Amino acid sequence: MKHTAAALRLALGLGAALLAGAAQATTYPDHPIRMVVPFPPGSITDVVARSLGKAMADDLGQPVVVENKPGANGIIGTHDVARARPDGYTLVVVGVSTAASGVSLFKDLPYDPAKDLSPIGAVAETPYLLVGSPRMPGTKVSDLYAYGARHPGKLTYAYGSGSAQVFGAKLAAMGHIEVTPVPYRGGPQALTDVIGGTVDLTFTDLANGLQQARAGKVKAYGVSTPERFALAPDIPTLNETGAPGFDLTVWFGLMGPAGLPQPVQDRLSRSLDKALGSDELRQTYARQGLTVKTQSPAEFGAFVRAEIGKWAAIVKETGIPPQ
Repeated sequence: MKHTAAALRLALGLGAALLAGAAQATTYPDHPIRMVVPFPPGSITDVVARSLGKAMADDLGQPVVVENKPGANGIIGTHDVARARPDGYTLVVVGVSTAASGVSLFKDLPYDPAKDLSPIGAVAETPYLLVGSPRMPGTKVSDLYAYGARHPGKLTYAYGSGSAQVFGAKLAAMGHIEVTPVPYRGGPQALTDVIGGTVDLTFTDLANGLQQARAGKVKAYGVSTPERFALAPDIPTLNETGAPGFDLTVWFGLMGPAGLPQPVQDRLSRSLDKALGSDELRQTYARQGLTVKTQSPAEFGAFVRAEIGKWAAIVKETGIPPQ
């Protein structure tokens, strides 16, 4: 009799959960969604989010409000989402810094991207462009290496994200030179100080870097991928100009707090896929040097876990001390 009563309670509980899930899938979303960008306005993450938010809002039938919450290499905004209620109304655009390299760059990262965030899907990827102050020597990475060898510790490198920090450290390690890292709140601020000559070098997003290079405000030393990029076929790769084997890209994805109900996660995944499939979004991204990257929630979750390991190895190789 006791077993029968227990079985009945279990069945009723499962039935109620299924009904609740079905109801949530039917009603979600019924009010605006907050999409957190853990970097400043004008950053490449911000560019990714604003176009994506608009496209997803059209499908979801509710506004997707982009909120910039920068600080601590993206940790503040990402942690805010990790602690949010898992109802699908608070999302975050993550990238290499916030969902991979940060695990190795910080001793006390307040969240685990593989456990405290729910994957929704990949969004896009892009190379970085190495640029330098106009007063820097030469036009090739080999020129920078020669200068760095003659003047140990004199070169300075600005970074506004964890990924840019690792890119710079790897470039210096490959050339066996000493470069002084200078942290910034975001990539746009780092680029501004390179333009002004306060700092010598930075890795920046392709669109902003190209614009400043073509205006003569910075020197473009090369893109971070092994092949030249379609948006700028005239710009060589770092491989070509003195750093053979350099091959790093940055990527972006969409996540929510851990514990997102399956119907909500599925609804967001479908909306994300639809947005990324639109010609308008793809063309907008292409103009910014971004290539659409699609993955299911399960695929993106596995990708993030693999990237945590990949970037841990790179951080160890470059000798960056954890903060």
